[in-house]
Amino acid sequence: MGAEEITVQFPALVVDGSGTSVFTGVLGADGDWLAESKQDVAPLEGLFPSVEESLRKAGLQFGDIRSYLYCEGPGSVLGLRLCAMAVETWTRLFPESANLFSYNSLHLTAAALQEASPDIDRALIVADWKKGAWNSIVISDGKIGPTEVIDDSSLAASDCPLYHLPQRKGWQAPPAGAIELSYTPSALSRVQTWPSLLKSTERIELYSSGINTFQKWTPTRHRAAP
Repeated sequence: MGAEEITVQFPALVVDGSGTSVFTGVLGADGDWLAESKQDVAPLEGLFPSVEESLRKAGLQFGDIRSYLYCEGPGSVLGLRLCAMAVETWTRLFPESANLFSYNSLHLTAAALQEASPDIDRALIVADWKKGAWNSIVISDGKIGPTEVIDDSSLAASDCPLYHLPQRKGWQAPPAGAIELSYTPSALSRVQTWPSLLKSTERIELYSSGINTFQKWTPTRHRAAP
């Protein structure tokens, strides 16, 4: 993260559809949760009931929200996009709340791991991306690096303690010997350095690996049988 100072206006609505569950919550000015809600269903069914529950528990309405904290990914593509469309809609209906901040799911997971186990100064955390490739983040000398895509050979060559963050849809089996982590967006308020996880954005920006794979088209595949 850069040295840019992050100033979140509160109350802030947190929306996270990147994992196996839908999480929403409301953060107060002291950085504590005013309300939390977790829905163990698909984002299409769980997002809006979760937001409604969080606002109800906090005694707030959309017009009271002053910032949105959203997960940029990596994670469930459908969940991330549904949350993005929802936040875009809410900020248009209530422009005074259009202060947007994103955080990375792997960065949050790495920070939470360090917070829970301060003695960990080296680790490789991976999450499924596609067959033969992984979204990853490295902890080296106690410092959290950027999120990158690695392949199976790079994964096998690493000598770091290995951790695996399951995704809603997995394309491959977890790496052998990896310690499974659970994704807990509620840790956002427990991580002492949580403001450093945030990035101010002017619009919703989702994580992209920056790597595209194209299948070469061959006309013989589409010819009619003789």
